Amino acid sequence: MNSTTDRESDLLSTRIAAKFAPPQLLAIDDWGLIRHLGSGSTAHVWLLHNELRSQYVACKTPKTHLDAAALSQEAQLAGGLFHENLVARSELSPSLSLAETTFWEFLAGGSLSNLVASTGVLSLANTVTVLWPMLQVAQYLHSQQIVHGDISPRNILFDLTGRPVLIDLGAARATAHSSTLTGTPGFVAPELVHPTGQIEGLGAAADVYSLGAIGWFCLTGMIPGPTHARVPLVTLNPDLGADTIELLEASLSEQPALRPSLSQLMGAVPYWAKPEPVDLFPAVGEEYELLLPTRKPLAAQTPKRRRRKQSRQSPAKLRSKGKAVRCPSASRRRIVLGLSTLALAGGVAVTATYGNPGAEQLAVGSQADEQTKTTQEVDFQAIIDSLAKARSTAWKEADPSLSDTYAVADSKILTEDRAVLESLDSAGHTLDGIRMRAVVRAVEHIDEHALVTVEWRTGRYAQRDASGEMVEEFQPQTETIDMTLQETAEGWKLADVAVRS
Repeated sequence: MNSTTDRESDLLSTRIAAKFAPPQLLAIDDWGLIRHLGSGSTAHVWLLHNELRSQYVACKTPKTHLDAAALSQEAQLAGGLFHENLVARSELSPSLSLAETTFWEFLAGGSLSNLVASTGVLSLANTVTVLWPMLQVAQYLHSQQIVHGDISPRNILFDLTGRPVLIDLGAARATAHSSTLTGTPGFVAPELVHPTGQIEGLGAAADVYSLGAIGWFCLTGMIPGPTHARVPLVTLNPDLGADTIELLEASLSEQPALRPSLSQLMGAVPYWAKPEPVDLFPAVGEEYELLLPTRKPLAAQTPKRRRRKQSRQSPAKLRSKGKAVRCPSASRRRIVLGLSTLALAGGVAVTATYGNPGAEQLAVGSQADEQTKTTQEVDFQAIIDSLAKARSTAWKEADPSLSDTYAVADSKILTEDRAVLESLDSAGHTLDGIRMRAVVRAVEHIDEHALVTVEWRTGRYAQRDASGEMVEEFQPQTETIDMTLQETAEGWKLADVAVRS
């Protein structure tokens, strides 16, 4: 049957500390080792930075001496290939010509695997945006008598413009030579996993299978299983057109001869939908969020600043995510992390809806002397980014003292967050990899208050006990939230929030 994406954990616990990097990377003139990016079957990947050049590169080092030859062959193969959607070698100064080390362009937008893990599924338009360039780069490789052999979500990365790039040419094989049977489970063609006879070389149909699996993965968030156990695509995504379903299912045929050709895929995929920019915000590192051009600025939506009529009504109430518990009001549920002996039983889950606070709670006075003031540009996206980052840090570190860095003093959100963080801290539990982010959708700015509607996203994270053992893993969640912000002497902070139904 279909399985969820193979998420080799991207949490902090899987990172290799820089001090354990190969010694030759720690003593390179003008280049500094930033961090470990990830690991594959044969290599570790590190991020290097040259401050004078303002340049980043990804550096591959072999896991063992036996893997060094494979890295060298990959670099040699890449040196003769040029395509905008194919990873490029970085040509650096001689000081970086190190033995058993290869250098590549750094793609900061994250992987397709991370993107789907963060968002669930992609729209048909976004799927075309990803799949169409992969078809083009596969066609280019085939024209060079090369089959990639491992087109998979972890081997498709994005740059910050949203350009998808195929990486890991170590899996690529010349069609005229015998093949090493390697590939990502669920995306590698079955004839490579269970060969019926001697393979004289990879066929182009192997990449067709992988590309069909990529399309399936984007549209369902699932890895397609073997034909006999595969859930029909129409069941997983009933909104797809019959032609899309038929083509993807045919691409996943176990018999290579029954799959469509690459040319047939290229003739059909562009007509599924008009491509749209992929929103990489859920998948990129925090340091790159504000560099994403795929995020539409909200400047045009920022309204004029107006005077506010004094009102006795309090701002809208914001709750942290938590498992639902009964509250006095049936329309409200609060986040609670329950303690059972030394084990936290709860997590961060969806809250229920509150009433709309906008019109009544941020009312505009009707007095004759209240006039609309000149529009003052306030970058509420940057403000929300800062608050989300501060809250993520507090929860990641389980530090109650950090709650006042993002919440208004004596506010209910500060009180409730602090209570949860104190429970985590006293139990010695941490939230590994927790990250909260938001995209601003609308703003109502009135004097020292602002009502900001956001799409709030909490990425995948794990709750761990004091020994580092996983208590529970929480999946990505997205909600639409109305946030009430208050301008204080220390800047804008959260006063309340209301989660929309």
